Amino acid sequence: DVLLIVSPLLLFGLWRFVVHGERDHRRMFSDAPVLFLLLIGGLLGMGGLYFLASHEEERPDAHYVPPRVVDGHIVPGHFEHDREKH
Repeated sequence: DVLLIVSPLLLFGLWRFVVHGERDHRRMFSDAPVLFLLLIGGLLGMGGLYFLASHEEERPDAHYVPPRVVDGHIVPGHFEHDREKH
């Protein structure tokens, strides 16, 4: 999610490097619209969180069983549903 937030700044720096040939990183971002780019990044980050939350496949009545070792084998974590409630 952090990558979504800083990606507009990284893309701006890449654009300045490729198009203008700017090699000094201090001058590369000296006149960057940092507030605007962080705002866009924040919106991308919120969109990413919304996407993850809206594509959750487990039902609300499920509970998480963490990974554990059984007879020397690792049983991965998983969700279990309450069988009495349907």
